[in-house]
Amino acid sequence: MQYPLTVKTDQRLTISVAILLLFHFCGLIGFHTVYRDWFLSQTPLNLVLATLLLLLNHKGLSLRMLLAFAAVFMAGFAVEAVGVETGAVFGTYYYGDAFGPKFLGVPFVIGMNWAALCFASATLVNKYLRPFWLKALVAAAVPVSIDFLIERVCETFDFWYWQDSQVPLQNFIAWYVCSFLFVLLLIPVLRGSRNPFAPYFLLVQFFFFLVLNITHS
Repeated sequence: MQYPLTVKTDQRLTISVAILLLFHFCGLIGFHTVYRDWFLSQTPLNLVLATLLLLLNHKGLSLRMLLAFAAVFMAGFAVEAVGVETGAVFGTYYYGDAFGPKFLGVPFVIGMNWAALCFASATLVNKYLRPFWLKALVAAAVPVSIDFLIERVCETFDFWYWQDSQVPLQNFIAWYVCSFLFVLLLIPVLRGSRNPFAPYFLLVQFFFFLVLNITHS
């Protein structure tokens, strides 16, 4: 007897990845057209959408996980507010207008971006690594690698501006330390859950900014 071939697919994941790719691909094209300013103005929408897709695709999402996400959101926003005001955390910088509305000089979506990057990174290391401290060390490096690419084009796209247009080493050290502290909270909270969207979320951002680096070097 022959049985029909059946393929199990996670339609939510497929649709989510398709949306993520579509928005980032359109952004890459739009940034190189005369409509660049309009596409840049949609950056907050893109970040919010990607973050919502990340949370919607998390298997076993609980209130405790959402509270941890919110805690990193607020902590990330707070450290940025201190950084912008004093220059003592990341160096002397200020935000442009591409990320939308601000409070205390920091766009609201920046806290969300901290939370989303660390949430995805913590989920990923929970799946592939074992020792807790190794998880934290690796997970903290992921947001920093993406930030490294963003820093090279941040002023070109009105994200943020550095004093004398020079990115200090202090910035990357602070990024790593903050990311490390945030994933220390998230890794145990997210243990036992999984997120098949997380690798796509991180890889698409990495390659998006890599392409921008290549085309605007």
